[in-house]
Amino acid sequence: MNRQPKPLGLDLGFGFTKCIDGDQTVIFQSHMHQNIAGPNETGVLREGTYHIQLDDGDYIVGDDTRSPSLFENFARQPERLINAYGRNLVLTATAPFSDKENPLHVVVGLPVTYFQQWETKLVERLTGYHKIGVYQPDGRCARKNIHIRKVHVVPHPLGTFTSLIMDNEGRLRESEYNEKKIAIVDVGFRTTDIMVMASARFCNRGSSTIEMGIANGFEMVARKLYRETGTVPDLNQLYKAIRMGFIRVEDQEYNLEKLRAEMYRHLASTLADRINYGLKDDWDIERVLLTGGGATDVAEDLAPLIDGEVVLIENDQDVRLGNAQGQLRLARHMWGASGFCHAG
Repeated sequence: MNRQPKPLGLDLGFGFTKCIDGDQTVIFQSHMHQNIAGPNETGVLREGTYHIQLDDGDYIVGDDTRSPSLFENFARQPERLINAYGRNLVLTATAPFSDKENPLHVVVGLPVTYFQQWETKLVERLTGYHKIGVYQPDGRCARKNIHIRKVHVVPHPLGTFTSLIMDNEGRLRESEYNEKKIAIVDVGFRTTDIMVMASARFCNRGSSTIEMGIANGFEMVARKLYRETGTVPDLNQLYKAIRMGFIRVEDQEYNLEKLRAEMYRHLASTLADRINYGLKDDWDIERVLLTGGGATDVAEDLAPLIDGEVVLIENDQDVRLGNAQGQLRLARHMWGASGFCHAG
């Protein structure tokens, strides 16, 4: 039987794991813990939470409030994203796209600094056949065989750049960014990535990962809420509450607008200093592009503090999906009709 390969764009981030095929989107917290309840005792799971069986283990993956604070997971041990969680997160994200063992061709994005360090290990762990069980609301465990035939790992935020120079089908198009020297600043959850591109070529000089992201601001808000309420909201609740400017805890509403503004200003000031220092030798950069899940939040405070012309990359669907969308275009470009790249 000739099974048509399915290209996927997958963003493995410290905050969220995102996977898309152009029709369907999967997004959940990059969080996993062993299920201590029985296979049929977890009850109905909230959206964005998955109960899986993998390698004879039983796990809860995604947005789960009963587990330890997410903020502690990657603070001092970022390698846990790959060593402990990475394969399980990827297989959970790709399971909905695996139909009748159709082979998957996946472009995965990783932070710039960790890209070279983790690339080979991630490709080895993902390539091949995998068996996963995904529990359904009725308690039934649906078994799936996932065949990941090809994996290509790219640094963040190459996905954002790809979207600027390719259409939805992965065809190259006319773009001013094919010739410019630019810096793309991806404000993520735990890290902020800087990628310098000159005439559509990646430049090592100036490209780096700053160990700071929107989570640093979230922690400020979380500590304040903990002092006042004795509870810490999970990441999804906190993400939505900060966007809305208020949160309700035990029937009491807390206004977060003043604290949010203070947090954005502090985060923007610290990030701008690090960004400007990182780009100090690239005096000929023509434009700085802001992207990533945290960019929209801090752009108003951050943009005026960055040297040079700064443009915020908007996203009509979800700002967290910018890289995954571009990585899908790259996957279609690489393994479609054009044969742009022969990745293993």
